[in-house]
Amino acid sequence: MTRGNGERASVGEEERPGVRAHRALWRHWGTPAAIYGTVVYSSLIAAASVESAGHQSAIRILLFALITVVVFWLAHIFADALAYHGDRDRRHVTLKDSLGHAVFDSSGMLEAAVVPSIPLVLSVFGLMPVEAAIMTALWLAVAMLALLGYLAFAVRDHRVWARVVGSAVTALFGVSVVVLEAALH
Repeated sequence: MTRGNGERASVGEEERPGVRAHRALWRHWGTPAAIYGTVVYSSLIAAASVESAGHQSAIRILLFALITVVVFWLAHIFADALAYHGDRDRRHVTLKDSLGHAVFDSSGMLEAAVVPSIPLVLSVFGLMPVEAAIMTALWLAVAMLALLGYLAFAVRDHRVWARVVGSAVTALFGVSVVVLEAALH
């Protein structure tokens, strides 16, 4: 954090409330698993919507994306637990501890699916047309990535223009992944 005179504040000094909020959001949504989960989940929605073109069903798309992201999550837990447990520097760590660490570190992958799922759930209950739900879900995922790009620079106390550029680049990455995934399917 910088002080008004441009010097960096020490670790123990009081932070502005906005910076504290940014850091809290980043600790929750800015994990690699949450970022990866956002990209994967939006790609799954895009792929499922292309696969079911002509007979789109919100429940079908939602179930496909949710089940697949759970499979990815389980694979992520397995890989993380095995790598954590097999680390030579962690000989004192039990398998249970390794699994607990992996579940905690990987939880963001599932949390990332919550926001983009909302329009699909609304569509399942007939409150939103399927096509609108799909597009809203994809754009919500892009907005989440844009927010994460902004927060990545905000927690490091970068100027607003750098935050906006980080946000735009991250959002463009999200858009490109969605477009590529849809094009491949």
